[in-house]
Amino acid sequence: MTMPADAVAAVIEGGRGPRPYSLQDRETEQVLNVALALLVELSASNDRIDRLERLVAESRGVPVAALREAVLDGPATAERQEALEALQVRVLRVFIDPREASDGHPDAR
Repeated sequence: MTMPADAVAAVIEGGRGPRPYSLQDRETEQVLNVALALLVELSASNDRIDRLERLVAESRGVPVAALREAVLDGPATAERQEALEALQVRVLRVFIDPREASDGHPDAR
């Protein structure tokens, strides 16, 4: 696998049995799953960003605000796009997972 999105796809393909759902409405369950996935992603990202900004600012002897205002281009832009696409796959995974619902609910998957 070459990209993080490939890892998510492999997990989905390797899913065993029906997908468990606890709510009656598929759309509600999916929105809840997306919201929780976003919360996990945001929490991890905020922690990493904060730690990195503090370390870099300290090592350079500059304020953290100066790092936040820096503009990057070139390869960094392509890397950011790849990371964004992988994030979208992780967050929206519930919509692309082909497994049937474990409770047999026909509208859920």
